[in-house]
Amino acid sequence: MGVNTVEREGVSYSHPAKFVLVGTMNPEEGDIRPQLVDRFGLSVTVKGEHEPQQRVEVIKRRLAYEQDPERFTVQYEAEQQQLAGQITQARQLLPKINLPDDLLLLTAKVAIVLEVDGHRADITVIKTAITLAAFAGRTTVTPEDLRQAARLALPHRMRRRPFEEGVLDWDKIEAVFTEHRA
Repeated sequence: MGVNTVEREGVSYSHPAKFVLVGTMNPEEGDIRPQLVDRFGLSVTVKGEHEPQQRVEVIKRRLAYEQDPERFTVQYEAEQQQLAGQITQARQLLPKINLPDDLLLLTAKVAIVLEVDGHRADITVIKTAITLAAFAGRTTVTPEDLRQAARLALPHRMRRRPFEEGVLDWDKIEAVFTEHRA
């Protein structure tokens, strides 16, 4: 078990954690070194909303939170409890998840076609696919679980030069999936 340290605006808080989360927002401060990026299991890029109604909803929720944080929290408590329950059920289901050998082979083929270095990406895709199946309440991993896992585990590993944006060639991936179905 490790320690998670959160630092913001001069305040530092540490607590035991079984995971590490790295967040960065300011590109002007520079990118994270490529040799560290590969050690990240999953990567999600968060961008501003471009659909006007969704932006309005973000603004409304932020203002509602600032006006009355306690009331805002209560408003979403049932939804949060439902999600927490789903996570608890998924944890219990994890040891029962079946991963067909053909999906292991499919994962390896995707990594080879994309010229991914090492095996860390393959393992991360598999672990993520297993987790997605459990979260969905299923006991068998599907090709769609692998697709979703690839979207989280591979883009940041596609960089060929430092500070280059990782881009996945989805046509290559789909060709491997199509060949797998045949």
